[in-house]
Amino acid sequence: MRGQRGFTLIEVLIAATILFVAIAVVSETYRGSMLASRRADTVVAMLTPLPLIVASVRSALRDDPAERREGESELLGVRYNFDATSVRFEPPPRRFDPDTAEFREYAPRFRLYDVRLVLRYRGHERTYLYQELAWLPLER
Repeated sequence: MRGQRGFTLIEVLIAATILFVAIAVVSETYRGSMLASRRADTVVAMLTPLPLIVASVRSALRDDPAERREGESELLGVRYNFDATSVRFEPPPRRFDPDTAEFREYAPRFRLYDVRLVLRYRGHERTYLYQELAWLPLER
């Protein structure tokens, strides 16, 4: 035959295999990036109200600094519950009173809590452990 034109079957199969491998790699990369994007959206949605939630827990502890406190609520679609346990109950430091020339002792007033905060959003859950300080009002 005079100078064949075109591709052989083997060349076409090799080119098709390379093309399918490239398509598979691109689709897997795209799928992975979409999953990562969805996870990031969930984390952002869950953590956006976190400063407000922590402030709410702090306020609840300072309003009533009992030995143990717990509560739950929802903010911006994020359900949360907290459990706070007092780990220390201490007085303020002694102070020198120049009028009496003596050190003045105080009753215990400050509570340090171990707080366990659980956030729930669309089937995802995150738990945070931190400490919070609250105090009893001054006796007048």
